[in-house]
Amino acid sequence: MKKTILYSLLVSVIVLSTAAKIESNECDVRILKNELLQNLKPDFKYDSSNTSRFILESKMQGTEIEIPLYSTEKYRLLFNTKNLPVDVDIKIYNKRVGNKNRKLLYSSAEEKTEDKIFTYEPVNQNKIYVDYILPGIEEKDVTGCIVFLLGYKVG
Repeated sequence: MKKTILYSLLVSVIVLSTAAKIESNECDVRILKNELLQNLKPDFKYDSSNTSRFILESKMQGTEIEIPLYSTEKYRLLFNTKNLPVDVDIKIYNKRVGNKNRKLLYSSAEEKTEDKIFTYEPVNQNKIYVDYILPGIEEKDVTGCIVFLLGYKVG
């Protein structure tokens, strides 16, 4: 009887500690998005958002997202990287990866911020391509996310 109670207690502790670890690495999109919404005011209105989730690996990794825009509108792109345990390089291009005429329009490496929120306002673009480049890490089971928010100019 004592062994059964002891094993049950041990299993419970393992499950609870694993759940606590998973929850601490979870991305609370609502909080990260609300921080970005404050950076739209007063001139921009919310248009859309995107969340990219990552499981960090030992090798460098990246992903690209395409963002269609109206060339007649003014936009503000905001990125919240607070939930990433590493510094990400956000690069914005005019063409997709592999295009020989691709030009770099923005790199977050040039914009050092302590709050891990990055801002870019494109000029006369129909489409832009956002690349997230994450360095490799040696730790296992490390997760994180980037919340992207798009706003358009009012008036």
